[in-house]
Amino acid sequence: TFYQSWRAVFNNTVLMDAVRYTRDNGLRYGVLGSSIGWHVFYGALTWDLPSIGWEILCTQVDISRRLADRHGLREAGFINFDCADALAADLAGVHIVVLAFSRDVNLGRVLNEKLARELRPGALVLSWSRILDAQPEFKRAAVYKVAVSWSENWGLYVYQRKEEA
Repeated sequence: TFYQSWRAVFNNTVLMDAVRYTRDNGLRYGVLGSSIGWHVFYGALTWDLPSIGWEILCTQVDISRRLADRHGLREAGFINFDCADALAADLAGVHIVVLAFSRDVNLGRVLNEKLARELRPGALVLSWSRILDAQPEFKRAAVYKVAVSWSENWGLYVYQRKEEA
């Protein structure tokens, strides 16, 4: 995702309120499928949010860690990268989650259930697919059309974890 597209998505009340809430309450911004860390760096450096990325390919995690270390970002625990499957990620204390990987239907169902179980009410999930539409614990909060590497006009879906019934 281009930085200017990611920045455009966050230029709205829903996400800026979530950024403020995350910062004010000592919560974190997380990225499942963080690749070499760009979405993690975007959240940490743009919004001054403690951030974590989970990536299943450890070679990409190594690249992310080296870059963060080169700039002193991991020293104080401000940014961290874990080599882990999305299903093993510890989402405790994460208020904004970016799903930055391709999801098949079977993984989607299992991951959706994990998100519903582990995220607190009010938490946001950003996804390039509409797969959380089927998860009753989430409501679609917004859709933003932005330019990405594979399309000039792709939807980024923002979901909010509903309050407990």
